[in-house]
Amino acid sequence: MSRYLGLGKESSFGAAVAPNKFLDPLRIDIASEKEPILRRSVASRFPLDKAPGNVVVTGEVEFQVDPELFGDFLLMLLGKVESSQPDPTNAPSVYQHIFTPCEVGEEPATYTLEVGGDDVARRIVSAILESLSVEFAPGEYVSATASILGQKEEQASPVTPSFPSVRCWHSGDASITIGGVEAELRALTLEINNNPSGDHHVIGSRYLTRHELGELEVTGSMDLRFEDRSQLDDFLNEEEVSMKITLTGDAIEGEYHNQLEIELPRIVYSAWSAEISGSEPITQSIDFAALKPSNDDVIKFTLTNPVTQY
Repeated sequence: MSRYLGLGKESSFGAAVAPNKFLDPLRIDIASEKEPILRRSVASRFPLDKAPGNVVVTGEVEFQVDPELFGDFLLMLLGKVESSQPDPTNAPSVYQHIFTPCEVGEEPATYTLEVGGDDVARRIVSAILESLSVEFAPGEYVSATASILGQKEEQASPVTPSFPSVRCWHSGDASITIGGVEAELRALTLEINNNPSGDHHVIGSRYLTRHELGELEVTGSMDLRFEDRSQLDDFLNEEEVSMKITLTGDAIEGEYHNQLEIELPRIVYSAWSAEISGSEPITQSIDFAALKPSNDDVIKFTLTNPVTQY
């Protein structure tokens, strides 16, 4: 049997489903935690008895970003998606999916995750993403680390997975514009954090009865070639700028490619530095944070691929 991560979208919270998609990740580290309730007394230094305690499942999955399964992780992270066909006449196999964050009181879609490890399988029920970090580095595949929050773990039987054959995105597929102007990107890390509560257990249940999201944080850091002082001036003057990150992969049909567009309409720089060392090129390192967009703009991830829906 293989090692794998299976994914299955649930119809309701707490209702496990069999996986119908499979990922071959770089690393899986998911743990179930339950702390027994211990009974003590004044007559003994030792616990006298125990009762089942609250359960929570947390961990990480690290993987290379592919144009198909990444949409499932975006749905577990952001919670909302609208799918359409941009050109059904000339490109009937191409679909566009726009992922946007949940609002206050809304919950993201939950997934059943199945971890296959040789002859053993573990099933994680009603998982969402606490956070997702995406890393772009020169000469490497684009990688992501997903922090998982699940309701509980159940037994499962291992299966034989079928992995996607689509090519993952790499650094040569990436481009970035800042304020509408193309920038020479050396490295980039983007993190989206839902800050969900993992300890809101209620009386009568050892398990989470729903997911409660906290404040949404979108932060990152990037290294750019120091060609002029425009980014430095934006930092010193506390100016807001927009950012758009694009990954363009293999062709699908017509003029369409497997593509991911990340749009942050309002970001502000929180730190700026540029080390000068001998005759080495000067690179500016910038930390940034995204703000709530104004008007009709939204923070969104637009994914173009052959998948009909998520």
